[in-house]
Amino acid sequence: MMSIRGIEHIGITVSNLAEAEKFFINALDASVLYRLVPPEDPDATMEGKDIHSVNGFPPEMKVTGVAMLRLANGCNVELFQTSPETANGRQDISHAGVNHFSMYVDDIHAAGERMKKHGAEMYDGPNDAFSQEEGKGNQTWFCRAPFGALIELITLPSPLHYDAEATEKRWIPAKSS
Repeated sequence: MMSIRGIEHIGITVSNLAEAEKFFINALDASVLYRLVPPEDPDATMEGKDIHSVNGFPPEMKVTGVAMLRLANGCNVELFQTSPETANGRQDISHAGVNHFSMYVDDIHAAGERMKKHGAEMYDGPNDAFSQEEGKGNQTWFCRAPFGALIELITLPSPLHYDAEATEKRWIPAKSS
C-alpha cells in the first residue's frame, strides 16, 4: 500500500542563489540547511550530461548552485542556480504546471509588509476569501518575489466549508512553538 505523507520540498530555479536565499531568510524566516552545490565553489558544479537521465536537466547546461532551505512548519524549498544563467520567470495562474506556492501566516498584514520590505511586489490585498474558504478573518494576498515566483499569503482562522463528498479536512501548518 502506498503511503503519501505530503510535499517534502519544492524546487525553484533562480538567476542568483545568494539573492534568493537572502529573500527567503529575511522575508520568510527560512533557514539554510545545506548547500549541495555551493555557488562559490566552481569545482562543485553538476554537469547537465551527468544528471540528464535522472531528471531531464538539459545536457548542455550546468547546475552551479543548489541550496536546501527549511520553511517553518511547511515543506522545504530547494533553490537551483544554473549556467548559462536562467532568467527569473514570471509564472502566474494562467500558465500550466506549478504556478505559485502559498505560505500560511497568522498576521497577513505584517507578513505582507515584511515581504514588501524585502523586495516583493505586492498585488492588491489582502482580500477576503470566498466560497468554501469564506469566514471571518480568512484572507489571501499575492505577491511576486524578487526572483519572479508568485507567492500567496493565506490566513484561515475561521472554519472552512467542505463539499458533501469530502473525506478529509484541509491541512493547515501547526503554529510554531
